[in-house]
Amino acid sequence: MVDFKKHINKAASTASIDPLELYGTLDRASDKGPLRDSQSAVLNEWHSVRRNNRDVIVKLHTGQGKTLIGLLILQSKLNEGIAPAVYLCPNNFLVAQTATQAKQFGLKCVLADPELPSEFLDGKAILVTSVQKLFNGLTKFGLGSQSTQIGALVMDDSHACIDAIREACMIRLSSNDQPYQDLLSVLGPELKKQGVGTFADIRNGRREALLPIGNGSTSTRRLLQFSPNMAL
Repeated sequence: MVDFKKHINKAASTASIDPLELYGTLDRASDKGPLRDSQSAVLNEWHSVRRNNRDVIVKLHTGQGKTLIGLLILQSKLNEGIAPAVYLCPNNFLVAQTATQAKQFGLKCVLADPELPSEFLDGKAILVTSVQKLFNGLTKFGLGSQSTQIGALVMDDSHACIDAIREACMIRLSSNDQPYQDLLSVLGPELKKQGVGTFADIRNGRREALLPIGNGSTSTRRLLQFSPNMAL
């Protein structure tokens, strides 16, 4: 009888988790030379100091190779046995660009077209996809107990991704919508206590007029605001 675990563990142990060593083993295109000094410095710091940190931000000037850094970090995690791995982009243009770059550097990646590929789920390739694919009410990653658990995730252009996530988690109601009018009827007395003048501005459709809803934390109040174009 064949002990497959022994063979799997042996194969996994030969794959380096040091991103600098890993880069040297890749089957890169002929025009892809060594890492830049800035890339090497970031990857070395991450591997030697911050590898086990939950949240890490990499900040470099445009054109300094952040995409490759992110892909190498994810491949390092896969080699470590932490899977699956996802590389999120703020739009489909950057998804295609990242996938092309990964191929040029010899890094295996797959796309969600439209379902999640088995190579991604099995930890054999990095999934490159848009932030909208993960953060939406009909996400292919599932919800609750049926969700796909992610081992490692890199978010490219995090500011743009965060804006997209915020939009995906909002419900916008125009003052002409009936649900808006219903909420205004229910919440109106309490909103009026906060500020009669601001409440009147809301009723008159002034777009800059805002009143917080509820007595939650500051972060909650920022998310729950009543205005002429309400966002929940």
